[in-house]
Amino acid sequence: MQAFKINDPTSTNIEDFTQLIVDLLSFGQTLCKKTHGIGERLCREVVRATQGKARLLLPFQDSSNGRRFPFSVSVSFPVQFRHRIYGRLEIAPDSAHPGSPAIPLPVAQVIAHTCGSLLYALELSAFVDGQCQRLDSQVSGHLTRREQEVLALICRGNDQRAIATMLSITPTTVDTHRKRICEKLGVHCERDIPLAAYQTSLFSILA
Repeated sequence: MQAFKINDPTSTNIEDFTQLIVDLLSFGQTLCKKTHGIGERLCREVVRATQGKARLLLPFQDSSNGRRFPFSVSVSFPVQFRHRIYGRLEIAPDSAHPGSPAIPLPVAQVIAHTCGSLLYALELSAFVDGQCQRLDSQVSGHLTRREQEVLALICRGNDQRAIATMLSITPTTVDTHRKRICEKLGVHCERDIPLAAYQTSLFSILA
């Protein structure tokens, strides 16, 4: 993947920087299923993709990696997703116009938001995949329509009483369905049902 060439750092047209954002998103996809060094790799990619005009600093990275080359800072933005703060994005000054950042502020904000979204998605993906590794789930039987309904409600965080109310059945019946679901998914407790359902593609939160 080649670094995107920033031809006009004074441009405020986000379309001029679309390829840079696409490259970062594409790189993020290559990090899926990784469990180590995700943050450090993304930091290196930000430097590469912006031709050294920006760098991503994360508090848990090796400080020597983020500061191994001189870097003057013109402006910085927080890198976060909702209330989860990961670090900051620093933008170097424009060499031709030292009073201005090397990347337009609107574009720098988009890069910061993109990095925050990527870090959140990668962190969550690594966590879920890590939890799934301890399971060896295989569907041993077809789930009935009612079992699929109970499964979806369990995966959405509903307890036994709430499920009974939603489906107009008794809590005892819900428990019977839960036990059959556990048996068919090859798990031994209800807390593993969502992971097993995700691992076997029986449930998607997007549905």
